[in-house]
Formats: sequence, structure tokens, C-alpha cells
Amino acid sequence: MVEGYMKLYHPNNAALGMAAMRSGVTHWQAGEIEVGHGMVCRAYAILMITHGPMHPITKDLEAMRMQTEMELRMFKQNEYVYHSMREAALKNKPMTMMQEPKNMEEGNKNLFHRRK
Repeated sequence: MVEGYMKLYHPNNAALGMAAMRSGVTHWQAGEIEVGHGMVCRAYAILMITHGPMHPITKDLEAMRMQTEMELRMFKQNEYVYHSMREAALKNKPMTMMQEPKNMEEGNKNLFHRRK
């Protein structure tokens, strides 16, 4: 959708910025952090020009940009911890850490249990 807007509108058009914001938030919520962060940053740059730094949407985008940046940094440092935190947040439960598997075989052995 955003690619279509990019062909039609000026690079600093407000509709393009709003579409990039919606797309970025959707990608972010779907777990595609890198794509979502890129789209949120693009939207923030456009809306800073069209709406200015004091507009409520721009302020919300700045907070989203910082949040996606922190999540992306955490994801790159330790993907397992990131996914554990994300699952806990989505289930609205406090985060609990499970032991990381030392290797894939150990993790796969305990993945499924046979009925006795």
C-alpha cells in the first residue's frame, strides 16, 4: 500500500506519512520489528515536516520510534529473551524466564512429550 502512495504522492505528503505510520504499526504488532521500525522512522520524518514537532501524532510517533528501536536492539542482542518478553506482554502476564536450551537437540527433545 505504501509503495502505491510513494508513486502517487510527493515524498513529504501527509497521506504518505500516515500510511507509513499505519503500516509500521501493523508490522511492529505482527512481530516484524525491522520492517516496522523502518516504516515508523519514515513516517516520523514525513510528519515532522508536514505536522511539526508539537503535533500529538508526531509526539506519539516519536515514542513509537524509541520503543521499536529499543525492541529491535533487544531482538538483535538476544532473540530468545525478546520472544519471551513479547509472549508475556501479549498474554498480559509477568515475564518468567525459562532455561535456554544449550543446543538444538536438547531443546527439541523436550519439545514434545509422549503419552504414557
